[in-house]
Parts: sequence; structure tokens; C-alpha cells
Amino acid sequence: MSNNTHVISLDEAKQMTHAYQSAAQFQGLTVASMIDKEAYQLVINQPNCVNIRTYFGLNSEEKLTIVIVGVDANGEDMTDGVLLNMATNCPIFCPNNSELMK
Repeated sequence: MSNNTHVISLDEAKQMTHAYQSAAQFQGLTVASMIDKEAYQLVINQPNCVNIRTYFGLNSEEKLTIVIVGVDANGEDMTDGVLLNMATNCPIFCPNNSELMK
């Protein structure tokens, strides 16, 4: 296990994702969003980027999605830099065998 405080166990991840997927208020909503590694790398490799922030948003179909932005050392969004979306959402494109899906 990593010393990074953001790293969690599979059991913790399953507990959280299954709780979300089972909650009545989230039925029918997006349960996961996927963005390719190269896109994340564009954000990470920006000068002065020390963190990544994920915002929740609604896409043009009014479905839940994510917007990714780099964060500088002052905790400010780097909105003049690379911003990500165009995520592939689940449902529609879901993993076949993930333990994170209930």
C-alpha cells in the first residue's frame, strides 16, 4: 500500500462505489466516467500544476459528467490551461468485470 493518503483499499473502494450505485437518489445516473491517460497527462504536465481537481457537471444530454482541471500550488484552478471532459460514461460504456460495479 502507498503512503499517499489518497490511496484506498479495494474493499473501501467497493463500499463507496456500491453505496452510490445502490442509493435511491442516484438511480439511472452516471456511475463512472473514463478519460484516457494521455489527456490526464496533458493536465499533469502543465507548468505549475501540483494537483488535479474534478468537478461534476451536466453534459449536453443533461447526464452527469466530470470536468478535470489542473490546480496550482496556491490551490487555484488553472482555468487558462488544459481542461478535460468528453468522458466516456457508464452506463453505456461500462466495464464487464469490475469489482467496483455492484
